[in-house]
Amino acid sequence: MLTILDKSIHGKKSLRNFSRHTWKSANNLANTLTETFWSIKTPTRKHTLIQYLQLKVLLGRANLLETRLCYDAPGVLKDNLFIEALRAWKTDVPKNILWQRLQQLQRIEGRTEWSENLYYTYDNVLVYEVEEIRRSIRKVKKYSGYVRNSSAVGSKSSSNLYRPEPEMFEWNNNYEKDFYHFLTVGKFDSGAPGSIIFTLMRTESSKRKPLI
Repeated sequence: MLTILDKSIHGKKSLRNFSRHTWKSANNLANTLTETFWSIKTPTRKHTLIQYLQLKVLLGRANLLETRLCYDAPGVLKDNLFIEALRAWKTDVPKNILWQRLQQLQRIEGRTEWSENLYYTYDNVLVYEVEEIRRSIRKVKKYSGYVRNSSAVGSKSSSNLYRPEPEMFEWNNNYEKDFYHFLTVGKFDSGAPGSIIFTLMRTESSKRKPLI
């Protein structure tokens, strides 16, 4: 059984040749045989749609449904730069400086550079229909461990016995990057040993982009 909990439509154009994107919703009921998920019909690629939702949330233009849709989207809550940008946007740092610093970080990270113009471009061309759906799921049968006879277990040959792989040690080169400090103060340390600390330099002309 399917139940549509909420629905929203964006864009003035009609949906044609659309794809369907789905991801899980955090709006689940505890101790029930149900699951909740988002279903989005749109001709837009999933990555572009998620970027648009992030920009909309960052600018404070998203409604409650769009905000929940954004936070539930794959990878959004693990995107440290986006999360730290949300924190920075609540400070007293002028927005034009925040945009400049965010774009610098996105260049360093090899990402698409965000801007208000990009948001308005997306907002004017994107068309999508969102539904939050809850559906019942079948109860999974528990495995009792009972087998009819020994042959059902499979071959007892020693050549087929499972042998665990030896554990391998791997270096972890992931270092915490303080995006929030750069956005609000203007300094960025990549965190790795021997790394360079980037400092935002103020220029004489406000029309020129800050240098690293």
